[in-house]
Amino acid sequence: MSLRFVTLPGTGLTASALGFGCASLGSRIGRADGLRALAEAHDGGVTWFDVAPPYGAGEAEAILGEFLAGRRASVRVCTKVGLAGPERSGLMRLVYRLGRPLAARFAGLRRRFRAAAATRYRPIALDAAGIAASLDRSLARLRTDHVDVFALHAPSPADTVRDDVVRALEDILTSGKARQVCVAGDLYACRAAAAAGLPYRVLQLADDPETEPLATLRVAAGRPVATVTHSVFGFDGALSRLVARLEADPAAVRRLQAAGYDGPAGQAAARLLIDRAFASNPDGVVLASMFAAPHRRLNLARAALPPNPEAVRLVRDLLGPAGAS
Repeated sequence: MSLRFVTLPGTGLTASALGFGCASLGSRIGRADGLRALAEAHDGGVTWFDVAPPYGAGEAEAILGEFLAGRRASVRVCTKVGLAGPERSGLMRLVYRLGRPLAARFAGLRRRFRAAAATRYRPIALDAAGIAASLDRSLARLRTDHVDVFALHAPSPADTVRDDVVRALEDILTSGKARQVCVAGDLYACRAAAAAGLPYRVLQLADDPETEPLATLRVAAGRPVATVTHSVFGFDGALSRLVARLEADPAAVRRLQAAGYDGPAGQAAARLLIDRAFASNPDGVVLASMFAAPHRRLNLARAALPPNPEAVRLVRDLLGPAGAS
């Protein structure tokens, strides 16, 4: 079964509904394993790849650029500006290289890798010259003359509407170095961009299964808006809480089984949350990390299915105030 494809509203960009998030490419995931995973995902139909300068302890863009050789015309690439990697990135790259074999064997170390990667990014001040220079460096690492989407990474709401920032992004669009510009941040920054309209045609944010932020964005925009979402399993332990609910509530298990989500609680909950992400963002791209083969197979299988609105209702009921009590 082929992956479902979408055309992002207002952009003309067509891509797979499933995107590959490259945050750990080059850090927790080494070059060879990363290239293999990228190629297998692409062979499975994935055409959207999301990266940023600090990802992978500063290595992700270069590794993705290596993967893009001979494939650039068939994929969409999003990179960003606004966050920098750790000050001692060279030391951190050494730590990752030495630690990967152990992290592959021990789940506790894998969690430490992930937690550490999430805390080392540093915000950088946005200005016109810095924005343009960052994109040029990214293009060099990616070995391409343009990206499909260039995003402000974790900006403040005020930064998204600053005249100098907007003009810098408009100049980048005019230059052809990016086809679209985007805000990749929290709901507040994305809402400010949605309300402002041009030049932002793409918004990227976590689609928390409990707060359902996409509905808020659509109201703020007052028009169809192209969205790229991530955090399929939620920020606040949505997967573990859903599993706990299923393990404690036979009625919830029966309801999921009736909807086609059978099997062990962890597997059923994961399939449900992935389906919920695609149904919540049916015309956009859902990002997932797919470096592990089982995760890749699961994501590819679910991305081939039509969006299932019942998954949104199920998650809302099971994780909402009544379901969580």
